[in-house]
Amino acid sequence: MNLTDLLKSIEIDSSSHNGRISELNKIEIKKIAYHSKEVETDTLFVCIKGYETDGHNYAKHAVSQGATVIIVEQFIEDIAILQLKVSDSREALAVLSSNFFGNPSRSMSLFGVTATNGKTTIIGIVEEIFKAYQLKSGLIGTILVKMDKDIEMSQLTTPESYHLQQHFAKMRDRAITHVSMEVSSSALELKRVHYTDFDVVAFMNISPEHIKLHKSFDTYFDAKASLIRNAPETSTAILNVDEPLLIPLEKQTKAQVITFGIENKSGTMVVSNITFLGGIPLFTVTIQKPFHTLSGKIITTKSFDLEVSVPGYHSIYNALTGLVVGLVNDIPLADVQRGIKQFRGVERRFQILYDKEFKVIDDLLLNQNNIDSCMETISRLDYHELHLVHAIRGNNGPEHSLEIAETLAKWFYKIAVSKIILTTASSHVDKKDEVTTEELAVFLKVMKQNEIEVTFFEELEEALQFGVNQLAKDDILLISGAHSMDQGAKKTLELVKEIHPTVDYERINQVLENKFIGKDSSKLAERILKFSLES
Repeated sequence: MNLTDLLKSIEIDSSSHNGRISELNKIEIKKIAYHSKEVETDTLFVCIKGYETDGHNYAKHAVSQGATVIIVEQFIEDIAILQLKVSDSREALAVLSSNFFGNPSRSMSLFGVTATNGKTTIIGIVEEIFKAYQLKSGLIGTILVKMDKDIEMSQLTTPESYHLQQHFAKMRDRAITHVSMEVSSSALELKRVHYTDFDVVAFMNISPEHIKLHKSFDTYFDAKASLIRNAPETSTAILNVDEPLLIPLEKQTKAQVITFGIENKSGTMVVSNITFLGGIPLFTVTIQKPFHTLSGKIITTKSFDLEVSVPGYHSIYNALTGLVVGLVNDIPLADVQRGIKQFRGVERRFQILYDKEFKVIDDLLLNQNNIDSCMETISRLDYHELHLVHAIRGNNGPEHSLEIAETLAKWFYKIAVSKIILTTASSHVDKKDEVTTEELAVFLKVMKQNEIEVTFFEELEEALQFGVNQLAKDDILLISGAHSMDQGAKKTLELVKEIHPTVDYERINQVLENKFIGKDSSKLAERILKFSLES
């Protein structure tokens, strides 16, 4: 691609070769890279400053590999090729990547959602709605990237801008028309979605989960809020007005704003007549303020019932988000309702692994909101006794352990749980994610103060075996934790078959067959191929 075309919409502060700046249209770029190992002949190399490394330190290596132009934030000495200085190389990478792939996000209806909790579930619901209307769709999320019938496992919740635009380009080339994606706070702060053309954006909830990445809650909130604040006039922004912090954003964006709430009745949509059957909600939605679709059609005031298939009070919010996305994309209400009902949940988000003589449930329990949603859902289920195997999360500091422990203890009183099976899952975490002595001590202290019995195991397998051994008729076994519990579902279900031989093997094997998280690479490749052929 001609360098002049590639640099459109990028403000160049200065050039290391002023005499050559007018000759940019003579330079052809065949590749963009931000890792020097990926540089080939005729590559434009972008120097990115990361948390641990600085791409400027690898510029000379990039030149030796064939780079012909370098984007920098400060000039580098003793480099003969053209250097173009910009104020923000991450922002430049996003624009360059979009230009390089022909601005692919403009070729599709793109929905992006940010939240502390629920992003993966929401894009899963939206994907089901798109499928119900027989749209050719794509999905970019924490677990996987899906392009119609092809899928691959994700490396980041939101990919780096170059890879994100590459995904969009592949989707465009496959005639995919509708895409839903998770937008993390770090992706917003690091400009990964800069110059991406969103048609619908949503901000659903926030809690202090990722402050460590953003230094303060205010910067964390502002990062997420930028998705709404920067939404263009032609787009639609969705806000959950039961979250007080989100209410002011309605006046801070040029986009059409559609709001909803359960407790707050001032929104575009309100909810009433909520009933729960086996923890699964059925409710009435009333559109009390008209709004327009992306094509300009007016959605008038009306009331209708909405039925979901995933338990929990929080499922109402997730379903409402999907409802709005579907309607503003001109999808008929009947197809939106069918898509929402067809959605059966995603892995490790209150995933019911087994539900016959007893229940086995898998959830993350990563923060206060996550725990509140999970335990509130469990409180609506009928069960005899709850057994919890929790893999404590490492590398997040004692303050995070304190928050998790105190939130769990609060719920233990409400739902009469007197003990917890705890593990550090030592063999299942990288060294950087190991649980520190301080993190474990804080957790145990809270449990002791609240007179909650703790059975501790260093290894995940021992903790799970102890938990499965406790299971009796009508009990619930809840397994929880971050990445250290990713193998937990598979190991737990295998133990259930071994320790409780009368269980439904066919049902368990079906769950195991459909899993992506926690599978070894060869099994995962087989599963991805099978998924692609079946879709």
